[in-house]
Amino acid sequence: MGEQDNVFEKVKIRLLSGIEINDSDFNFMKLNANLFKNIKFKKKRKAKKKWQMLKSRTKK
Repeated sequence: MGEQDNVFEKVKIRLLSGIEINDSDFNFMKLNANLFKNIKFKKKRKAKKKWQMLKSRTKK
């Protein structure tokens, strides 16, 4: 089980730092989904088009 813990830590660090994971790590996540259930992700909100246009005009 020690190897599984190492893989879990590696994948967890990649997920939380925003690094793309490879296929083998993704398969590990699918097979061990219960290990990852307590990880909280910050949801990024998209601004409405009106505010994006306003922001781009103010930068010029």
